[in-house]
Amino acid sequence: MLVLMNCLFAPSFLLAQDKQKATPEERAASLTDWMKSKLQLTAEQEPKVKEINLKYAQNNEALKTAPGSKREKMKTLKADEASRDSELKAILTPEQYKIYQDSKAELKQKIKEKRKG
Repeated sequence: MLVLMNCLFAPSFLLAQDKQKATPEERAASLTDWMKSKLQLTAEQEPKVKEINLKYAQNNEALKTAPGSKREKMKTLKADEASRDSELKAILTPEQYKIYQDSKAELKQKIKEKRKG
């Protein structure tokens, strides 16, 4: 039974580890693919969104090793998130932006619930 459980859960554990080790480029590409599918990005929007995602993925990576307190880093993350949203809002249609905001809110709620549980 233990061997069976290891066979079932090992792939998902390895995938989770791979995501943590993903480069900013890989994370940006993955997020862009998700946005392309979920928001039905146009051929014109996709490279712009990818550029924004890469910019902020690189910023987040640099922030990991930057000096400063956790509080300061969280302030920077929130400011970056607001800037990113502003840049995306200029590219996305109002409908796409609403779907993006709704999905983001849903994800935040899931994370809160996971922390409580």
